[in-house]
Amino acid sequence: NGFTLIAILFDRGLNWDTVVHNPDSPGQIFSWLPVLIQTALGVTSDQVKSFALQVWVPKSYEGPSDISQLGTTWLGYIPTLLVETLAAQIKVRSSLFYVGQPPPYSDLASHVNPSFDIMTVTATTGIPGSGGSKNGSSGGALNDSRTRENAIIGVVSALGGITLIILGYLIYRAVQKRRELAHRRLSDPPTNPFIGEAPPNRNFDQDSIGGQRRRSFYFAEDSLRGFSDNYTNDDARLSPEQASGLNRRPIAGNIGPPVMRENSLNF
Repeated sequence: NGFTLIAILFDRGLNWDTVVHNPDSPGQIFSWLPVLIQTALGVTSDQVKSFALQVWVPKSYEGPSDISQLGTTWLGYIPTLLVETLAAQIKVRSSLFYVGQPPPYSDLASHVNPSFDIMTVTATTGIPGSGGSKNGSSGGALNDSRTRENAIIGVVSALGGITLIILGYLIYRAVQKRRELAHRRLSDPPTNPFIGEAPPNRNFDQDSIGGQRRRSFYFAEDSLRGFSDNYTNDDARLSPEQASGLNRRPIAGNIGPPVMRENSLNF
């Protein structure tokens, strides 16, 4: 309680590969860096608690061939009220953090990266640096990040492909339907089944009201001659000869020959 975990990053002069393969480097960092912090903050040794050295993986790191890009971070606890003070001193090369102690302490301070945020690593996000994870394995975190990116890219690509397929199918259907409507043959059956034919369960000579029309071949002629009122439903039950004798009348005179009329050209 009352302490905060911070991280101090060193430059490539003290990269991870150098520190790992030099047996003296870890001990020197653990011994000298707390002294630099005590001098800068004016605190006692019990207020600066070293915790670990941790690899820092930059975003440009891709594999073992980029091992020189791996950085080294010192992790430790200092009083929470002094975190901002130390962060401000690390950003200024003329502060007590850099000039408050003679060599070899000042030599170690010259390898500190002043642009690095010491609050990059907190107790809530885990131990490692920018490329780390809660379990302390920065390489695993990097692989997990790339796996998630690949999974997201794969899902988006699959959805995009399915969308394009559906869109293409809809466009194809629309074009085919338009072609069918534009090139319909005269011999094809009409789209409306009621054009030119009687509706189902309906006689062709049934009127619009629903009653039966008179089934007489001479109905049109009889109606023109004024005999429609004399024709009843009872007459429909008579034979054609009887119905003809009741309602039909002989036509007086002969039908005259056709008369030639002038055509449109006045000939």
